[in-house]
Amino acid sequence: MAVCALTVNGNPGRHRGWAPVWLAVGCLVCVWGLLRVFAPHRLPWGLDKGDELLLILCALIAAASILALKAAGSRQVRAEPPTGIVQDPLTRTASHRAFQDRLAHECERAYRFGESFTLLIVDIDQFRATNDRFGYRVGDQVLAELADHLREWVRSIDLCARFGGDQFALILPHTFQRGGVEIAERIRKNVAGWSFRTPRNGDLRLTVSLGMASYPRDGDSAAQLVDAATYAVLFAKTLGGNQAQTYSKLPPRTEAEGQPRAGVYTPNTIVRSLAAAVDVRDRYTHSHSRVVSALAAAIGRELHLSTTEVGRVTIGGLLHDVGKIGVPDAILTKQGALTEEEWHSIKQHPVLGKRVIEQAPELRDVVPLVLHHQERYDGTGYPFRLKAEEIPLGARIIAAADAYHAIRSDRPYRSGRTHAEAVPEMLRCAGTQFDPKVINALLRALEADDNLRSMMISPLPAAPSSALASDSTGALN
Repeated sequence: MAVCALTVNGNPGRHRGWAPVWLAVGCLVCVWGLLRVFAPHRLPWGLDKGDELLLILCALIAAASILALKAAGSRQVRAEPPTGIVQDPLTRTASHRAFQDRLAHECERAYRFGESFTLLIVDIDQFRATNDRFGYRVGDQVLAELADHLREWVRSIDLCARFGGDQFALILPHTFQRGGVEIAERIRKNVAGWSFRTPRNGDLRLTVSLGMASYPRDGDSAAQLVDAATYAVLFAKTLGGNQAQTYSKLPPRTEAEGQPRAGVYTPNTIVRSLAAAVDVRDRYTHSHSRVVSALAAAIGRELHLSTTEVGRVTIGGLLHDVGKIGVPDAILTKQGALTEEEWHSIKQHPVLGKRVIEQAPELRDVVPLVLHHQERYDGTGYPFRLKAEEIPLGARIIAAADAYHAIRSDRPYRSGRTHAEAVPEMLRCAGTQFDPKVINALLRALEADDNLRSMMISPLPAAPSSALASDSTGALN
């Protein structure tokens, strides 16, 4: 009985090795008992009554020990946690293992019934910088709160899973590509308009990049869909983040690695992709960029630049504000005055624009125009406080075109001004904010080009925020 108690209450793993011994003893006793009953003459020795009782007791102990070992082992198996964890402990979303199982199931179901579904990967932009600045504890709180919001923004039949350190994956059953695009853009806008309250540092604003792949258009297996969505989200981050990209609409991959890298896009491809990303976010910014592009080209022609230089400032005018893709919508759409931190975020858009455009080597000659279009002629601009001829001529041209169109456009706090009102403002800032010869060329171009004047007179959508005006026109506002 002591053996039974030790086995049940102690560590069953320690005593499980004795099970074969007790089993052998029990079998020998059973054989002896059968021979004793049915063939006592075959036993080579005789046993008295006391010996028989002792053997029976040993057999009972052996049987009890085996049963106790079996019961203890069963309890241990039940107590062990399952090998596949189904929930991420930090975000309370589905784990990566649960995501893989569900994705395989959705592929099988969609194949069987001829249906479609969508996979979204959500990647937090510049989350490492958030951890470095606020600490990993705040970073974990941000992840948990964002996960709660993601679950609120999708349907109950959709799966929200932790996909990586700063990534989530969403499986959207019965969702075609068009519906997936709408959901992705809604999530992007919601995150960009959301702010996380930090314990000591005020509001923290974030943006996300999203990559989308649809079954069966972008892949007919779980691995293919994950690969396609990952490629799309990487492309979105390459273009500055805070946007959603669909795999089927992206440029082809390189044959060597299947990854987006510098050199695989043509200028037309990269310009179209960037313009589309801006257009989805903000109709004003897109129309503003098109008008600035036309104005910059007209100024270039008026200054007798070469055809190549005119083409360069044309593209630079179209892409000059592309860095604002990385600025949270909550800042761009803010109606009141910007805080110092928010203003700092706005001032980063030329540098971010440079990083975006550098991804296409064919457009690298446009980089200085985008990087320096917020410099001022007197050296008080940003990001490097260049002055006069230190500022590339193309950037000086774009700065003047940008400011003129901003004056003419409606703002939430004022109506757009007329050409007659804008001209004195531009002349007043010549020599301080703008290059005087560029201002004169702009005014000559406007007087000589009827089509250009008609673009200025055409109704334009209202700008979404004072931030767009303040950093574009500086002293003019």
